[in-house]
Amino acid sequence: MKKYFYIIASFFLLSAANACSEKELDLFPPSSDDIQDINTEDKLQKFLNGGYLSLASVNAFGTDILAFGDVLSDHLYVTNAKAYVLTTNMNYNALNNDFGFYGTLYDAIMSCNMVINNTQVAETENVKRIKAEAKILRGFAYFTLVNYYSPTPTSGINQEYGVPLVLGNYDASIQPARATVQEVYNQVISDLTAGANGAQDTPMLDGKASKVTFSKRAAKLLLSRVYLTRRAPGDAQLALQYASDIVNSQNEDYAPIASGVYQTYFSGTNEATSENQPETIWELDVTTSTNVVTGLGANKALPTLYNRLSGDRRALLFTRNFYDSFPSTDVRKGPAATGLLTTTGVPATDNPVGVWTNKYPRLTGDGNFMRNIKILRFAEAQLNRIEALYLTGQNSTALTELNMFAASRNGSTYTGANLLNDILTEKGKEFYGEGQRFLDLKRHNLALVKNSNCVMNCNVPASDKLFVLPISQNALNYNMNLKQYPGY
Repeated sequence: MKKYFYIIASFFLLSAANACSEKELDLFPPSSDDIQDINTEDKLQKFLNGGYLSLASVNAFGTDILAFGDVLSDHLYVTNAKAYVLTTNMNYNALNNDFGFYGTLYDAIMSCNMVINNTQVAETENVKRIKAEAKILRGFAYFTLVNYYSPTPTSGINQEYGVPLVLGNYDASIQPARATVQEVYNQVISDLTAGANGAQDTPMLDGKASKVTFSKRAAKLLLSRVYLTRRAPGDAQLALQYASDIVNSQNEDYAPIASGVYQTYFSGTNEATSENQPETIWELDVTTSTNVVTGLGANKALPTLYNRLSGDRRALLFTRNFYDSFPSTDVRKGPAATGLLTTTGVPATDNPVGVWTNKYPRLTGDGNFMRNIKILRFAEAQLNRIEALYLTGQNSTALTELNMFAASRNGSTYTGANLLNDILTEKGKEFYGEGQRFLDLKRHNLALVKNSNCVMNCNVPASDKLFVLPISQNALNYNMNLKQYPGY
């Protein structure tokens, strides 16, 4: 068992210095020499923190996963072949791909399993809270894996190709086969439901609401995503219930953002007006201490890909068609020179030229690339509720609320002639750069059609294998029971 603890401790790679920012998680575990067992609440918390850090790493939500959701979409392209070339061309296979999050998410799951399965530490209220957060984290990790490495549940194809379910403690000898898609979704729902029941309404840190750990609302928002994706009988109503719970329970800590501060929420240099805001339900803790573990740093942070001032690594631009779909009044667009979408300094060699986003600023109050990364937002609860209203046949109410939401951003007015397309269009405008567009298309079995700035695979049918990522050859070599998705 001690060998395993050495492995866990090595994930942290931290100096002995204590964290100095009030927003930081308590990251530092006992030294590897001292870890013999998880027999205190403190050690249990640190294993949970290990899971959070894995989730926040550069090849998970810290950079890659959020980027993939847009790079694989119809709204974004890669300029000058600087990053994610295989991904944007959908020219990937088991041997050649940009995807490194498969193993990282299982690292997070492994940390969560050690917490969830622990019987040595007495079940105090704090331990119940720790285990509830671990279940939310594990559920989110499995949901992400099955979203990318499996077909959508409503596709009707290859439903035996879920992802491996590993729920026990670390065992290097196991070689788990893929579970079915249904089995994975059942586990995700079980974890998130238990997490929603046990997590705090509002996690606190130093007397303030903290958005860097999971809350009941985070679990409920994820459940609304899950039910919108699985769409078994009754799921749309459950998605509506969970999204409505969040929308209808606004308070000073959780509330929709006003249009007047929308741009500052993302691109302002003052952390006090951008981090830990009521609009945010969960965000990654980005600090000099966490970056030692997550690997974000100056060269691999998400802003280096999106921000026009980030130097040689800048690579991700949104298409001109997408930019032109916003009315000039929309706060998510803003002035061409200084808005959240900007035409300043775009590469003239692209045809047509694209636009940068300022959602991920370079300079922040804590230094270059040090802004907490927003993962779950109140706006998603509002738009998930609208999508669930549509799926439950309440089209008139869905259209009314969709136009109210768009009006809150000074955006477009929708007719409802193609209501699902209207809803997904508004979601695309709200969450560009936040990793959701590809999964929106996949969830509804819609083709991927790139009308500009595309080299290959510009019109991909929803049934194509390319909507499911290939398992890497290394993972297949290690686990003889793991089968590749058909077609690769």
